Amino acid sequence: MDKKIVEFALDFEKKGTTVYLELASKVNNPLSKNLFYTLAKQEIEHAERIEKFSVGLPSEKIAEFVTAGQVEKDIKKFFEDMKNLSLPDENNLDVYKTAMELEKKGYDAYKKFYGESDNEDERKLLEFLLAEEKGHLDSIANVYSYLSGTSDWLEKEESKVWNWMNI
Repeated sequence: MDKKIVEFALDFEKKGTTVYLELASKVNNPLSKNLFYTLAKQEIEHAERIEKFSVGLPSEKIAEFVTAGQVEKDIKKFFEDMKNLSLPDENNLDVYKTAMELEKKGYDAYKKFYGESDNEDERKLLEFLLAEEKGHLDSIANVYSYLSGTSDWLEKEESKVWNWMNI
């Protein structure tokens, strides 16, 4: 395992945890808070998995770690629990742009490392990280679209949004 990749990934996931905790403290809407706390937890899980992988966890176990769909499950449960309550508007939508930029940066870096790697185990870890960053980006974009303009959100193709939010 390339030490440069491990160091970057661990540093990036640590930074992501910190950023998401800070963003959670800046938002008013419980849906936003839930999203950012969920993402922070996943960044910690990613760091743990990167550590395990870097010390020899077999590559075939990486597929067991994919959690990208977990964010949607957590948000869906929260959304269903809150559907009968009146939630405050989110007045700080800029935090979503910060979060999307962070995930895009991670995705681009992992994609670059993937293209440069010829190590099968390393590539499997990077595939996992790419899928996770993509899942996070999609999650953030869905909640942002929902909170920033429901009519625009509803007009998007159903396969690109969490259509269960249209309750």
